[in-house]
Amino acid sequence: MSRNRKRLFIALKCVLALAIIVAVGREFARTLAKPELASFHFSLRFEYLLPAGLLYLLAHCSWGSFWVRLLHSQGVKVSWYTGMRAYFVSQFGKYIPGKGFVIVMRVGMLRGVGGRALPVAVTATYETLTNMAAGALVGVMLLPWLGVLPQEVSRNTTLLFAIAGLPIVLVLLNRLVVRIASKSREPDAPPLPSPSVWLLLEGLLHGAVGWCLLGLSLGLTIRAVLPDAKMITAANFDGAAYLGNVATVSLAYVVGFVVLVAPGGLGPREFVLKLLLAPRFLAAYDADLANGLAAVVALVLRLTWTAFEVVLATGLYAVRPKPHASTIIPGKDHLDA
Repeated sequence: MSRNRKRLFIALKCVLALAIIVAVGREFARTLAKPELASFHFSLRFEYLLPAGLLYLLAHCSWGSFWVRLLHSQGVKVSWYTGMRAYFVSQFGKYIPGKGFVIVMRVGMLRGVGGRALPVAVTATYETLTNMAAGALVGVMLLPWLGVLPQEVSRNTTLLFAIAGLPIVLVLLNRLVVRIASKSREPDAPPLPSPSVWLLLEGLLHGAVGWCLLGLSLGLTIRAVLPDAKMITAANFDGAAYLGNVATVSLAYVVGFVVLVAPGGLGPREFVLKLLLAPRFLAAYDADLANGLAAVVALVLRLTWTAFEVVLATGLYAVRPKPHASTIIPGKDHLDA
């Protein structure tokens, strides 16, 4: 692709991303501008937002640790700190339309400590798709706990199942490519990245743990925003409500990921959160208030997660690992336990 075409492609992605954000922003603005919301007193309890933010970071620790395990399985010996540092700092890359810059950042950060570009890039791809697949599976399995589904969700469950199957498809394609390429490679050439199916299945567990933690984070954010008087009536903070929170956050996050041009899922994620949360508040509020409350929860959740992520990633970036912390190991698979 020529340089001019690359620039045009990047410009188109940026314009499309901006259009999506503007469209969702206008929808939220219309929702929050309803006269019924003018006299409504939203709560904001920081004693709930603090653990909500910490749970978000713990969820990413589960996902990031899976990536470090993938690196180890492919012969890239990095310390857990080095790997987790690259994972969290690279999250800044998801705010560039296309989300591919996350992989570029991880490759760049680990190159200086002995990480070859190919295994770093391949494992980063597997990590992301496996966690999104886990989110799609969790979201689909917990659909009954969402109650009445909006048509925008119910008619797209096939897409969610397709996303859930991506890691297995990638494994099969990867094995085929490795088999074909190995016939023409030199005997002493480094092995091509090829994560095991069992490790990817374990990755689905890593992903599921993360989504369960994000469900708790969403529940705490709802509790932080809802007024005291109707908190129990509107949210019913029991097991069924928790499962509904896990399904809600999983589906919203996966949709935000699928819309590749949306930086960090900004816009689509909030739209789906609002769409899925509003019906759950109708037991205590009228439709306009329920929609307004759902919009506020979605925005507060985004701000909370982003603030905690930026603070941690900035701190990790400032504390560099020691030069001897990471090296390449000849061979693979024997380090991953």
